[in-house]
Amino acid sequence: MSNIFDKLPSGAPVNMMDGEYKPVIEYMQKTNLLNFRINSTIPTMNNLRPLEEEFFEGNLDETSFISTPFHIDFPNQMKIGRRVFVNHSFTCMAIGGITIGNGTMIGPHVIITTDNHDLRNKMILVCKGVVIGENVWIGAGAKILPGVHIGDNAVVGSGAVVTKNVEANTVVARVPAKFIKNI
Repeated sequence: MSNIFDKLPSGAPVNMMDGEYKPVIEYMQKTNLLNFRINSTIPTMNNLRPLEEEFFEGNLDETSFISTPFHIDFPNQMKIGRRVFVNHSFTCMAIGGITIGNGTMIGPHVIITTDNHDLRNKMILVCKGVVIGENVWIGAGAKILPGVHIGDNAVVGSGAVVTKNVEANTVVARVPAKFIKNI
């Protein structure tokens, strides 16, 4: 694969010391500056929306809203649906790809991560995308780990650590997240 941003979501191991990784570092520096600008701006829609449009490269639907502060390292690897609401202190390590479906609500202090490191060589990055279905509700302080798929209409309880897929129309909670009930 010629494009590193296509290779990373594929799950292929990537050595962060190789020259092919250089565009990733450059992009992360750019997004770190934009994260800072967004999080330092007086939080009115007139002030924030143009910065968010730049940050998400025009891919944040006008019906979706992400409260500040947030930190997202690779917005180019995210797909955010319509009518999505994300509360403050959202952290995404999105290099492996994150999809958030229409109508999803995400509480404060939620972390989604798509990358991990090889146990023998920590400079080797291995990514697995996260897919969050439609009309999902993720409670405050939940953590969603690499490779997880959350089905439509699911609820993830506050503080849960989701390490495995979540079926549609179910509630999960606890650490690690476990099935609680069907909706």
